[in-house]
Amino acid sequence: MLSQEGSGPKEGTFQKRPYTMTKKWLIKKTDLERQKILSNELSVSRITAQILLNRGIDTPGSAYEFLRPSLLDLRDPFLMNGMRKSVSRIKKAIERKEQILIHGDYDVDGICATTLLELVLKKMGAKVSHYIPDRIMEGFGISENAIKLAIKRKTKLFISVDCGITAKEQTKQLNSAGIDVIITDHHQPSGDLPDAFSILNPLQKCCRYPYKDLAGVGVAFKLASALCGVDSDCIYEHLDLVCLGTVSDVVPITDENRILTKFGLEQVTNTKKKGLQALISVARLKGKEMSSHYVGYILGPRINAAGRLSSAEKALQLLLTDNSQEADLLAETLDVENRNRQKLEQQTLTQALAKLEQTINFKQDRIIVLQDENWHSGVIGIVASRLVDRYHRPALIMTTKGKIVKGSGRSIKNFHLVEALDKCSHLLENFGGHCYAAGLTMHKGYLEDFRKLINEIAQSSLKAEDLIPTVEIDMEIGFKSLSDRFFKEMSQLAPFGLANHRPVFATKNLKIKSPQQIIGRDTIKMWVTDGDRTCEAIGFRMAGNAPANITDEDIDLAYTCSLNTYRGVKSIQLQLKDIQVKSPIKI
Repeated sequence: MLSQEGSGPKEGTFQKRPYTMTKKWLIKKTDLERQKILSNELSVSRITAQILLNRGIDTPGSAYEFLRPSLLDLRDPFLMNGMRKSVSRIKKAIERKEQILIHGDYDVDGICATTLLELVLKKMGAKVSHYIPDRIMEGFGISENAIKLAIKRKTKLFISVDCGITAKEQTKQLNSAGIDVIITDHHQPSGDLPDAFSILNPLQKCCRYPYKDLAGVGVAFKLASALCGVDSDCIYEHLDLVCLGTVSDVVPITDENRILTKFGLEQVTNTKKKGLQALISVARLKGKEMSSHYVGYILGPRINAAGRLSSAEKALQLLLTDNSQEADLLAETLDVENRNRQKLEQQTLTQALAKLEQTINFKQDRIIVLQDENWHSGVIGIVASRLVDRYHRPALIMTTKGKIVKGSGRSIKNFHLVEALDKCSHLLENFGGHCYAAGLTMHKGYLEDFRKLINEIAQSSLKAEDLIPTVEIDMEIGFKSLSDRFFKEMSQLAPFGLANHRPVFATKNLKIKSPQQIIGRDTIKMWVTDGDRTCEAIGFRMAGNAPANITDEDIDLAYTCSLNTYRGVKSIQLQLKDIQVKSPIKI
């Protein structure tokens, strides 16, 4: 049984500061009739039924598939345009003993896609090698150095993963050298496609593949499945890689991505890969059941750290190695580099915040554009994400190397970042990405023109209400609903991620059971009660934006929740999304 009361911490300290968080709560409309139908048909609670409805899952059949996903529900890879042609060419290369070069990317998605395809092709007897570009020296996309290497090695087949959809000139160079090019990518095409032998990308206009949101490793998995057969064990043993890349690339965890992630998490937990076993151990996750949180926030950043600060080759070798000693050494190296990345990220964020206060006028600027010659290109994307979280407006963070500016951006709803950059394409050397995340390069001389134009685009695209952060709430409930059955059903909705977020609830008219504490750098902790049950509440990164000196006022909370077990005792923890105070705060 769940504990009904928590003793709460002893009185803590708090800072006296104004309540600055102003979020708009959007509570989903409750549909009692359809709730009842799903609840009865599926034998689930009304709460679970409403959450399914909130996600557009409104029939018993679709709800059953969602709650009981199966690998059998994965679609035929040959539905993807270019698949038969790609498979035929690869098998011919294997038969002829031709040199194959896989060109990946330096993030988790690209590293996992490269690893998966290399392992599968080697098992099929292919003569295959790989190339991962340097983030700082070469940047995103097919590298000129890779082209030179392919020519030097007398490569006959060049396969890109997680990149290449805009590589028209690079494809032309490879074709001129007598090298066939197969592009596998999931990024948005822009204009004419490269003149490649074949292209696998569900986003290309001519592709009839019904699911469009696969990660780069998801597209590579489809290719591998077509090569080996969808029922082959040599495919499903690599679902750990598919899960790592899919979760870390923050693509929607819906449809096929949700299936791949769910069964991929099981594969991560029981992985046979020496490198992944070592990484799980060094991250102190050994023996734990994997979740999308562990993958996205603990394992993924360690794999990413190598590509951000030094060479992604270390992470690739970690996933490829079958040597336990090498795996342990590489895992320790990535762990150290991740700690260094965290320090550099915090330092850059502090500098960016100081620069923002001096240069950004929020009455005029609806997009944050900051640049500094000393910022490390490996962390500017993370810093952009932090600024979006804090200010709820798009952010582009840029650094300069010589006369070239490199930038990384993150965005918000209603501002498609790549479409905005496309309108600035005459000022850019290169750009690419998704609606919420993108990268760019430009000549330093165009920086001010770009800053002005992108702000004009943001001004015309974003309304004032778009800049008000919102909390989308699945349902208003009372603490009495937080039962064992409730948490069991919530686990059936996992894995969580983009487009299948962890359910957010609201509970109103609560009281503070004990004074608020500040723990760590920026986390708040308190205990709240509805009079019958007391729950621990944690607010990560809320120390500067939450009311501190509330005592007797009624409060409303928006939160996600989890069930923790310590020494056999279960307790509820609320992860806060927002706090609303019913009466004025006493200063």
